[in-house]
Amino acid sequence: MNTILRNTVIGLFAATALAGAGLAPLRAMAGAAGSASAGSAHAGKQQPINVHLSRDGFEAMRNVRAARVALFNGDTEHAKAYVGQAQQALTKAATDEKAVGTSRSGDPNLISIDGQLVVGEGYIGSPDKAAHLNRGERHLKDGNTQEAIEQLKLTEEDIGYTRLLMPLKETRSHVDDADRMIQKGDYFDANLALKGAEEGLAVETVMLVEVPKQANAATAASTATTPAQPPSKVN
Repeated sequence: MNTILRNTVIGLFAATALAGAGLAPLRAMAGAAGSASAGSAHAGKQQPINVHLSRDGFEAMRNVRAARVALFNGDTEHAKAYVGQAQQALTKAATDEKAVGTSRSGDPNLISIDGQLVVGEGYIGSPDKAAHLNRGERHLKDGNTQEAIEQLKLTEEDIGYTRLLMPLKETRSHVDDADRMIQKGDYFDANLALKGAEEGLAVETVMLVEVPKQANAATAASTATTPAQPPSKVN
């Protein structure tokens, strides 16, 4: 079930919103091998970033997706059950004080349901960079923003944090509408209501490290002229 949501929602925003911003999901890039880059990253003193995610909010959207699949397959009984589970999860999500209001605007109606580090589209991976990215990610999850920044700077790449935000009020309205329509046997409009819940998700990216443009140019030149080095042997 996790893969259903990630492939249809998370994958979609990664392919559109991130590409439009010149970014790419970290997990799609971090394992790639390549040559080391030149230049130096810069980042000022960062305020702590709340990366807490609502499991209940994520669960709600999983059930919304599952309900749509069930309706498509004509399985109205399971669709009804999934919608009920989505309603329950949304009720719990609204009480998750750590995940509510984590957007830059601080809007209490927005709740984070998924997030990931993202890298500049020109990213060239290496084992060292992957190690710094992993350490930075762990620091970020622990709430140690500045320590995360120091690790991420060592990659000498543009790096941001992208979160997926769900509007609680509007999502609940869509799901409740779908519930009423299923009760009436109006499955077509129920699916449209659930689709509205999915389309209401928003993406927000906060840049953590930005490499100066001249460093980017030096990196490109170095990459074009320097052959890739094999990774060091680990004893």
